[in-house]
Amino acid sequence: MKIRYRYWACQLGGWGLFTYLWNNIRAGDGFAFRTDVFGDTDFYSAWFIGVLSTHLLYLYLRKQQLQRYRLGAVFMKVWGAVTLSSLLIVLWLSGISIAEDGGWHNFFSSADKSLKNTGGLETPVAIGLIFLAVWFVWHLVVWAWVILYFSLLQGRFKRIELENENRLKQAELDNLKTKLNPHFLFNALSSIRSLIGENPGRAQQAVAELAEVLRSAMLSEHHQLIPFGKELEVVQHYLAIEKIRFEERLNVHYTIDPAIHTQTMPPMLLQTLVENAIKHGISKLAAGGEIRIAAVLEGKQFVLRVENTGQVSEERSGGGFGIQGTLKRLALLYGNKAFFTLHNTAQQTVCATVKLPAA
Repeated sequence: MKIRYRYWACQLGGWGLFTYLWNNIRAGDGFAFRTDVFGDTDFYSAWFIGVLSTHLLYLYLRKQQLQRYRLGAVFMKVWGAVTLSSLLIVLWLSGISIAEDGGWHNFFSSADKSLKNTGGLETPVAIGLIFLAVWFVWHLVVWAWVILYFSLLQGRFKRIELENENRLKQAELDNLKTKLNPHFLFNALSSIRSLIGENPGRAQQAVAELAEVLRSAMLSEHHQLIPFGKELEVVQHYLAIEKIRFEERLNVHYTIDPAIHTQTMPPMLLQTLVENAIKHGISKLAAGGEIRIAAVLEGKQFVLRVENTGQVSEERSGGGFGIQGTLKRLALLYGNKAFFTLHNTAQQTVCATVKLPAA
């Protein structure tokens, strides 16, 4: 249902219900559900006046754009509008009463007879006090309408704000993914290119492994989170390519808890850490080295560790685009619930650790 239709449904339904309940109160009789009020013109008059006066108030709030602020921030402006709206309601209702009595003179005479036992107050004073009392009651009623109106609108604005934040976050994540995938592909193709002249047979084998990597990557293209088992398959195919390239210079060891294959994680996360380990670690060493990949549960955290032979300088500790993209993705997806560290160890290795909330 469109917003304007919901607004009118609430206006007509809300004021209709309020007026029905209000007209079912009888002095001395208490409250009871009666159907005779639907034959009373006062019921329809009050209904119409309530809808009209608050609609005018609504138009004022829209024109001044006050509904976009918290009620406390625009209280004085809203209070003035509520005062005028409630005064307008009382004046209209009073005018209807005067017209039903046949004019002001008849109304005053009728009030004079009804107010003989007011403790000596003159009729104009008594009428004025009653007018103020009725105005105060309607003042509270209109305030209730305003509070409800602001509450519903603020809730809607909050939802729109969250939806816009989610869209922005999704767009930024998609942008990072579109950059990470070519980044990975460039590294893989560079490895294969180096094999073409040296060993065409191994290059063909590497192309086959790359095809498997791309197939797995495409399956996770439209997901922000994938099972760890799927990510591990991509990494294993990628390492198979690099193993062809580095031969005995690259050794890989896995420490994987079988129970965590269903844990979810951002796609290309482990892949990026492994790429970083090879590009800035293994490929820099003439004798090569080893990569140790560990994935375990530590309490309520899912922990990934990639450790490679070598040392990282302070200038490189921030990482290249791959690491920076990883940090941004973790912040967007998990906020302050995810952690990333990259540091040298005493064993002359570099350890990259990612901690995610366990699924």
